[in-house]
Amino acid sequence: MKKKVWLPTIIMFFFGVLFLMPIILLVMNAFKTHNDMIQNFLSFPHYLYTGNFTEAIERLKFWRVVGNSAYVTLGTMLVCTIISFMAAYGIAHIPGKLGNVLYLIFTLGQIIPFHSIMIALSVQLTNANLLNNLTVLIFLYAGFHGAFGIFTYVGFLKSIPKELEEAAAIDGCGMFRCMWQVIFPLVRSTSITLLVLFFLWTWNDFLMPNLYVSDSGLRTLTVAIYMFKSTSGSEWNLMLAGMTLSMVPIIIIYIAAQKYITSGLTAGAVKM
Repeated sequence: MKKKVWLPTIIMFFFGVLFLMPIILLVMNAFKTHNDMIQNFLSFPHYLYTGNFTEAIERLKFWRVVGNSAYVTLGTMLVCTIISFMAAYGIAHIPGKLGNVLYLIFTLGQIIPFHSIMIALSVQLTNANLLNNLTVLIFLYAGFHGAFGIFTYVGFLKSIPKELEEAAAIDGCGMFRCMWQVIFPLVRSTSITLLVLFFLWTWNDFLMPNLYVSDSGLRTLTVAIYMFKSTSGSEWNLMLAGMTLSMVPIIIIYIAAQKYITSGLTAGAVKM
């Protein structure tokens, strides 16, 4: 192998291992007893101890909190994708500067951090008696993630030839039907990419459900895992086991949809 080939390969392999190291350490220590983990966090487990997972599943009420997380995550993916696509379709078809202004407004929505409005939002939800409601969480997530969805969809929709819609209109296809039956199938890769990103952002989020859901029966998986940490001490072995379990759906979905990720993010990279 030529030097010009193997040197970059070695460098990329090194950085790959470096970036994967936190995950490797997480999984390794999830299979250790508490004493083994405390004694040497960096060592390999002497044997695969599965007691952490058994106890974590029981203490977390695992299937209930996974059900709560799945409801919020899948609901967010559905609502956010539909709203983002419909809004982007409208913006892409508004002639003149108005469409560009609306596009800019939604794009600027991405730069507003949640932390800057979380207190005001908490006050509003309290006054409206909307705390401890998983459905409310879905629409909150849809509002925050929607700006990125619109930004991504508009870029792709601008690249679709108008002749397709004109041909559909001649055949008697209405605007709503054209939007979903003609145009939406064309943005399949973009939609799958957004669905994966919406899944990751919602499934992994801790702050919003921790702030707005205090009912123990409505906790999401990330909040339930955090309950292993307290002021008196932390059950790190159980926390690591819970975190390992929470990664499994993410890894499965990402592997299944990885071929759409790059194509979906670059498909809309056109000049507005």
